[in-house]
Amino acid sequence: MLALALQGHAPKALSALSAHDAFGRPKAGRSGSLPTLRTGRRKPRAASSAAAALVLAQALEAPGPVLFRLRLTCPEELELPEVAVSLAEGEVKESSPQRSPGCMEVTYTLQTPPNAQPQGLLRLGGSWAPICFAVPHGRSAAYVGHPGRTRYTALLTDSWDWRSAPKPSEGWAADLELGRGQLNLQLRRATQAEVKRCCQQQALREALEGSYDELFAQVTKARQQAVELEHLEKAEEKLKAMRKQRLHVAPNCSKEELRQLMAWARVTRTPEPAPQASLCPTAGCPCNQSLDGEVLSIQHDALSDFGPEADKEMFEMLVEAAISSEEGAVWPAGGKLIFSAFDRNQSVNALVRTLETAGQRRCAEMLLALAKAAGESAGGFVSAAQVNFHVDGSSFHDQHRDVYSAKQRAGPNCACSFRECVGTLCYSLGSSRLCRLRSMVDDLSFLRPCGETCRGYQEDRWLHSGDAMFFNALWNQNHTHGIPKMPGAGPRISVAFLLGAS
Repeated sequence: MLALALQGHAPKALSALSAHDAFGRPKAGRSGSLPTLRTGRRKPRAASSAAAALVLAQALEAPGPVLFRLRLTCPEELELPEVAVSLAEGEVKESSPQRSPGCMEVTYTLQTPPNAQPQGLLRLGGSWAPICFAVPHGRSAAYVGHPGRTRYTALLTDSWDWRSAPKPSEGWAADLELGRGQLNLQLRRATQAEVKRCCQQQALREALEGSYDELFAQVTKARQQAVELEHLEKAEEKLKAMRKQRLHVAPNCSKEELRQLMAWARVTRTPEPAPQASLCPTAGCPCNQSLDGEVLSIQHDALSDFGPEADKEMFEMLVEAAISSEEGAVWPAGGKLIFSAFDRNQSVNALVRTLETAGQRRCAEMLLALAKAAGESAGGFVSAAQVNFHVDGSSFHDQHRDVYSAKQRAGPNCACSFRECVGTLCYSLGSSRLCRLRSMVDDLSFLRPCGETCRGYQEDRWLHSGDAMFFNALWNQNHTHGIPKMPGAGPRISVAFLLGAS
């Protein structure tokens, strides 16, 4: 427990203050009224009261020392940190610390200039961020952590490389509470929620110097982790400023570019057979075999129930919706573009609202029908819908597993909220593209390598316009999939449904 006891006094003794304490409050047992100041000539009561109030104000604003006492305790496994206090204006004098096991007490004397509220920074040793504080002064209230707060929790974790490394799993918390002139602080181990919030605050702070897409994603994650409002507001202001500079419109994402690049007339079809699968040469390698329960299938003409050329119709409606939506609804992600609601919410409902707002009710109805059928066939429901735009053969989608739970690590700018899924159903519209399927032998997979030289299994399969590819959770756990670059290919759209467990 860290206790800060605050006591102020003015150097001038004024008789007009005899009924008040050092902060101008009436003393116990007194009426609290100011005494009348008498001179040779009796003044009216109103003038006398005004003069007394002026004397009182001058006394309160006069420079005077404030005693600042600290009492610090912490768990036995944590070494007592060094403590330092500094003022924005004025001087600090420190008494000799009094130490005992797990406890330290220090008294500081704060001397500030006239009219200056004693405020400054409390610094703990190590990598703790400074904690701002203020003591009462006139009508200025005391606070800790941020103005207006009487409770505050400071957090500390190891530095996190949030673009590539997993989050730290441990941290420390300092709980501060201000009341009746005393500040209590207790050091303890941080909860897992606090560790995540501290890490996300670091990512948000560093993303302020990055791109619009990076900052947008970290703001969304910061909200999910309940990062403090003042940090979110600062980031939101930066996003607004970047939008005014049109930094939210990435290359190939403007309305003019989409209209040109995503034209159906540029669609290419490739009828030739897919390349032969590449097997591990070791006989009996588990990578070359399908495990019981794995499901991977590709259905041709999966949109035929909606009529002839339904693939072309849906392709053109999605492109028109993207062009009609606010710029920023199409954004880059992992070698391709994503079309979503402007706030990048990728739920089915958010996508349907976006389509309807863009005047594409027929497309919204088709999407809802596909989502309903997908959920019923998998015995669950559609938890998310992602619409990917590939403008040409230079676009790609890296090899990846679909993220089916929070246990899996998504990309650094992925702000989706994940829940348990049972599979993925993806519709392909437009140009033919190869889909690369590759076995995995990492910690997430049930497959084990046949030896140190195991090469695994890889296969490329064509996805033509109107095809639908489905795989279940077990296949996703043991394999990755992706869309490699394909020079000469035209525009393509994929609509992927994540199927949540009922």
